[in-house]
Amino acid sequence: MDDQPPRPSLLRRLWPYLKWAFFVLVLYFVARRAVQLWNSAPAESIQVNGYWLIPAVLTYLIGWLPSVWFWRAMLRAMRQPLGWMDAIRAHYVGQVGKYIPGKGLVLVIRGSLVKNAGVNPILGGVTAAYEALVFMAAGAALGLALAPIAFGDSFWKQIPTQLLWLRDQPILVPLLVFALNFATTPISAWLFTRMGQKTMKQTRADNSDLPSISAALVAKGVAITSLGWFCHAISLGCVIQSVATKPMDVKQFPIWLAATTLSTVGGFVILIAPGGIGVREGLLIEVLKNQPDLGPTLAVVVAGLLRAVWFVTELITAALLYVTRRRA
Repeated sequence: MDDQPPRPSLLRRLWPYLKWAFFVLVLYFVARRAVQLWNSAPAESIQVNGYWLIPAVLTYLIGWLPSVWFWRAMLRAMRQPLGWMDAIRAHYVGQVGKYIPGKGLVLVIRGSLVKNAGVNPILGGVTAAYEALVFMAAGAALGLALAPIAFGDSFWKQIPTQLLWLRDQPILVPLLVFALNFATTPISAWLFTRMGQKTMKQTRADNSDLPSISAALVAKGVAITSLGWFCHAISLGCVIQSVATKPMDVKQFPIWLAATTLSTVGGFVILIAPGGIGVREGLLIEVLKNQPDLGPTLAVVVAGLLRAVWFVTELITAALLYVTRRRA
């Protein structure tokens, strides 16, 4: 009798359906929360000023360039040089992969697009994962550092009484967060190097003189990708201004930055949510609903509008770069 492969376990067979069920459940609770906030606020007319959406689109696109730089720098450190245009095309086209549950398709797309440029596709995907992790680590550090400002009194109510003295030291929390972030860069560099070298050993015959990623490069990546978060925060501020009734107040920038980082990182961590859909909007609403000149209704509108602006921008940019660069 022919040997038959073992049947997958029941959990493995049910897992795809369970992932979608969890995702639908997340969307349900976020939508219910949005409806509650909408109904609890007094009715008001909302008008969208489309002119403010133009800088929102531009700053969002510019915000990914620091990540492109860091990805190229890691590839160069692993002796895989990649031109700027090829890197930009692979990075921006790869963004559409995050809308598939698991978000792993981002790495596959990037790796496949850099293959024709002479880059090892597996190493291209591996370093793309490193870049995403560093970018999200920088965002998490910024979000945690600004959380006391973003959530105000509601944040401190969740803190043990033994730590309330931190409230009187507003600079200490950001300093501790960033110190911890940069202190872990040698560990991150070591892990990235080991994984990269393991990939190179599997894909080439000569395993001597393997390259490495330095801790200085990882620390530089954290600092530079933080600039991308600043651009995305400005994009959020422009979307807020498109529906706000008062002129833009740049003093609210820390709130925009905290809302952008916390919501995006939260959506990234929940792998079952394609593109962080639902999770990002829910966190964004919770941060913005108590902010001056916004309120629950505008917070819901801003969360939905930001998703629409960023999603359409990603699709159009990916399509244009994929078609034009391929023809070139």
